[in-house]
Formats: sequence, structure tokens, C-alpha cells
Amino acid sequence: MTLEENIQQILSDNRVDYDVVAHEPVYTNPAMAEALQVNESETVKSLVLNTKEGDMIVMVLPGDRRVDWKQVAKAAGSKKVSFAKPEDVKDKVGCDVGCVPPFGHLTPMAIYMDKALVEMRYIYFNPGVHDKSYKVSGEALNALCRPVYV
Repeated sequence: MTLEENIQQILSDNRVDYDVVAHEPVYTNPAMAEALQVNESETVKSLVLNTKEGDMIVMVLPGDRRVDWKQVAKAAGSKKVSFAKPEDVKDKVGCDVGCVPPFGHLTPMAIYMDKALVEMRYIYFNPGVHDKSYKVSGEALNALCRPVYV
């Protein structure tokens, strides 16, 4: 089962309404927002991070926001967090950096989220591929991720 198929199964199992939007391949949130003709804040940025203690976590935030490294480290109970290596992301998540979904990873990882996403009517995320985006409600994203808020 591909990562995208896994995400579709999770959405189906949880009876989540979603739309699939095909577009040209995108590798950044600004490009994704342009392709979808939405505000960048409506796109999801899912970053795979390593803690100093050796854990791999996912930080999910609106596409127009930057990571507050100290807040994420504090929430994760770590002294420091940093970007995971692209090859490690592919092994743990099942896709390349730049299209990491906020949930449904091959290996379960703790998910940390900016609460602003929960308050969004709709958000768009890549399902592990660069040429599609899935549209779900912020409320559904929250239920699927079961995150720790940062």
C-alpha cells in the first residue's frame, strides 16, 4: 500500500469528507498555494524533526508560518530539535521531503501542531506526492492527527 493509499484508507475509516485536487508538481507551500489559488495559510507544512534525544517527530503548521524551534523543543520535552535528514524522512514517512502529510506515516511518530490549523474551515495538504493536494476541514485534521499543540 502506498502512502497515499494509506491516507485514503484512514480518511475512509474515519468517515472524513475530503476533496482531491490534482495540480502541477509543487515543492514549496507558496507554490502549492498558487497552484490551488488559496492563501498560503490554508496550506499545511509538515516538517519531520529530530530531537536531541534521538526521537523523530512531525511539526504541522500553516504554510505561511515558521517553526519556533524553542517552543517545539519544549513541547517535545527536548533540549533541541533540528530537521531530519531527507533519507531518514523517506524511510520513516514513506515519501520525499516537500510532500510529507500531517498523518498516515509508515512509522508512527508524535505529531505537534500549531492550533491555528484547527480553527481553519479547510486546509490543504500533500498526501505524500507532489502533484495532488487533499482538502479537509481543520477539525478533521485535528481528529486525525491527535496532536500536542505548540
